[in-house]
Amino acid sequence: MQAMLIERYGAADDVFQSVELEKPSIKPDEVLVRMKASSVNPIEYKMRGGYGRKVFTKKRGFEFPVILGNDVCGVIEAVGVKVTEFKLGDEVFSAPEVTGHGSYCEYRSVKAKYCVEKPKNLTFEEAATIPYVALTTWSALVTATKLTPQDYRGKKVLVNGGSGGIGSFSIQLLKSWGAEVAATCSTEKVEQVKSLGADLVIDYRSQDYSDLVNNYDVLLDAVGHDHEEKFLQVLKKDGNSHYVTLIIPVLSNIDERGFFLGGFSAIRELMKKKKTFKKQSVNYAWGMFKFNRDALVSVKNLIEKGSVKPVVDRKFLLDNLADAHGYAESGKVFGKISITIS
Repeated sequence: MQAMLIERYGAADDVFQSVELEKPSIKPDEVLVRMKASSVNPIEYKMRGGYGRKVFTKKRGFEFPVILGNDVCGVIEAVGVKVTEFKLGDEVFSAPEVTGHGSYCEYRSVKAKYCVEKPKNLTFEEAATIPYVALTTWSALVTATKLTPQDYRGKKVLVNGGSGGIGSFSIQLLKSWGAEVAATCSTEKVEQVKSLGADLVIDYRSQDYSDLVNNYDVLLDAVGHDHEEKFLQVLKKDGNSHYVTLIIPVLSNIDERGFFLGGFSAIRELMKKKKTFKKQSVNYAWGMFKFNRDALVSVKNLIEKGSVKPVVDRKFLLDNLADAHGYAESGKVFGKISITIS
């Protein structure tokens, strides 16, 4: 099979190599997926540059060479002897737990428990842009807050960073749950974000969101940039509001200071933030990717109903993966980038 791998960290043009490898074998509880498409998420180009290296290189399976890529979308070509829920020819999508043998290749072995039937109304390229952002968003909005989708009906939510992969998905997901949604984005993307269903779109270059929104129930921060004092101003101070950030310092702290000092400083920072926000009667949490089969099934159902749609900015071939990563890092992407694997 063809695979795009890296043998060192660095710029996309310098480190991606196209190689021929043996197809992966499968264990009794796995399926072999003939990959039709994948996508680019920020975690992948960050990892390619060395982000998280002190953690990932300690994990078995992350030794160089590494195949990056988290989103899986394709057709099952082989089934493990213990797998009963899938058969040959089934079309599936997934974002398994992160490993060093990822999705930028023609075949990937995946535990069957991580697979969900691909939405029938999507192409492979469209479906491949969904799983990782869907599960990250679900983890932030549901797991971290301890709210259910039903709890969001009538709530006011601000999405900081409405034009990226997380933002473009979360706006639609929240609207499907009955929330009132405001979102921030750059000037050139205002109309595109409006088209996703946001009730209020704030151009952060010319408008101050703290002047436009207040008394909000939840704030999902996909951008960061030390705006937390302003975030506190727009949230309800009733003890039931939530600030959830996807900008988490754990891996960067460990990269910079090592496992002990880096891990300790990250935990100390989390506790400090929780305490600061709690004094204002606001709950503070980190949101991070975690596989959740029930969540992915729920998202699939919403997609098939037409409540949530993929937002694909550009499509690249696997051979042009370096160009895809370069475009992803440019900051110009609206939604996601898909990778076609022929």
